[in-house]
Amino acid sequence: MENARKPIENEPKTFENEIKFIKPKFNGETGLRDLMLKELKSMYYVEKIVSKTFPKLIKNACNYELIEAITIHQEDTKNQISRIEVAFESLHEKATFERCEAVEFMIAELDAIIDATKFGMIRDAGMILSLHKIEHYEIASYSILTVYAENLKENALLELLEKSLNEEKIAQMRLAKIASTIQFNSEDTKPY
Repeated sequence: MENARKPIENEPKTFENEIKFIKPKFNGETGLRDLMLKELKSMYYVEKIVSKTFPKLIKNACNYELIEAITIHQEDTKNQISRIEVAFESLHEKATFERCEAVEFMIAELDAIIDATKFGMIRDAGMILSLHKIEHYEIASYSILTVYAENLKENALLELLEKSLNEEKIAQMRLAKIASTIQFNSEDTKPY
């Protein structure tokens, strides 16, 4: 007990001086709006970087339906970027990006699949898998953004987000349908 801390005579008896009240960064209606804006900035970045991958994907896809699905979604993504810009205007905010490392990683994974496979069915299967992951991310983000827009009574924003959400869901369904048509044939791996 000799090593025990001895009380200092002038030390206050309460811990009030040690308690720090931290103001939450996102609080109440303003906080929800700020959080929504943060995610909207992230989705702006996501759509921009995903749009830059489409030419490479089209070049590396073998399946006609996959090429068609990517081409259609390329156009949808251009519209989604425009909608996000309009969304910022409707909120009287400047359209700015917020980096999204999750999607950057998914795109890097997609590039790695392209690099690790030969042109053909297996590459297509890998591309579909990676694209499906990206679609899930976008659907999750747009889904919650629509809920926040509805809660904040931002009806113009809600309408824009719902259009993009529906396009992402359709793109995901297209990819799932194409994935179900890919069939592995052991004859494909035999040398000529």
